Amino acid sequence: MAMQPGGVQPYSRTDGRRAPSRRKKKRKNNTLLFSIITLVVLGIGLLIFQFLFNKQEATVEMEMTPISTASTYINTGDGLLYQTDGQIHFYHLTDSKKNYTYGMGASDIRMSGSEDMTVVFNTAQLQVVGEKTPLTFTGTITEVECGTDYLAVLRTAEDGTEGLHIITKDGEQVSDIAYTDQCIVDFGFYTTTTEMLWIETLSINTGTPMTTISTYDLSKREVTGMIHVQNQLVDKVYITQDSMFVVATNQIIRYIHEGNKEIYRTTIYGYEVVDFSNASGTPTFLLTTRGGDFHTVKILTLKEDSAPEPVETTLQLPTEGVSAFIMANRLVVVSREQLFNYTIKGVLSATATFEQPVDEAVKLNDTKLLLSSNGMYYLANSN
Repeated sequence: MAMQPGGVQPYSRTDGRRAPSRRKKKRKNNTLLFSIITLVVLGIGLLIFQFLFNKQEATVEMEMTPISTASTYINTGDGLLYQTDGQIHFYHLTDSKKNYTYGMGASDIRMSGSEDMTVVFNTAQLQVVGEKTPLTFTGTITEVECGTDYLAVLRTAEDGTEGLHIITKDGEQVSDIAYTDQCIVDFGFYTTTTEMLWIETLSINTGTPMTTISTYDLSKREVTGMIHVQNQLVDKVYITQDSMFVVATNQIIRYIHEGNKEIYRTTIYGYEVVDFSNASGTPTFLLTTRGGDFHTVKILTLKEDSAPEPVETTLQLPTEGVSAFIMANRLVVVSREQLFNYTIKGVLSATATFEQPVDEAVKLNDTKLLLSSNGMYYLANSN
């Protein structure tokens, strides 16, 4: 039978209502897809928020040491030397089995130490911990520095002249270095291929300041060279495996160890260096304006090459900042309540809250801080 025009078509409704179109079904499918995508985006956003929130709310664990803020302490690199009631104590940063107490029974003792040696002394005598016999000196002992196998004793003679007495830990004399027209400003040990001693002196008979840094090879037992810095004072000396960076009033000067040859100078006029690290393999300096506040800092990296190729980043620290340090490849800022980690480019990467407010912070090495709080010292990791 033939179909008549206007007759009932396949899929037509017989109740007089218009049949749903495919477009409406498609619209419903799009709405469902949009809802699913929205839920997924919201879920991802919630996860990101929780991650950031949890990261921001991270807590810095503070490990209490037995050292009160009334005690004198020295950082040896691997631990802390401190004294109470005439006794010397050593507190290792990571291994309590290496802690010890050395009794002297005297109240006028001082101490010095490195990772390899501990010394207690007064104005007349010196005792290397672990050695049987104390060492007696003429003149007045004013300072002692410890190396790996050697120590240097700064003495003042009766006529006021200063000299360095260099000995081994068992008391064998290596050298006496005396200065008649210069005063000794600082000295210390470092190692390249052998153990070395550096001595910073300041001329007192010149119209303009001149600082001399002498280097002494302890295996050869001879002076290997001298560095002269004129017309500006030397603030600090930082030593790496390849370089000696002399930080002066207006410049950072790089010398190499071989022949103490000067390689380059970079200007830091108006700034002073407050910290340094080479743990990342790149010499990195932290500077702040000379004589200003500590809210504006500059991060400066230099190359250990023929040219400095300086890269500088300036940033504003939190106004409540207590102190700041370069620790490996990070800038660490300590406030009363929080610890902030910045990248070398000055980007805030992490924030954590201290277990209790801190009054002071000191960098012990590139991973650990010493914090003072409520009359006691605490150890904390910097990341």
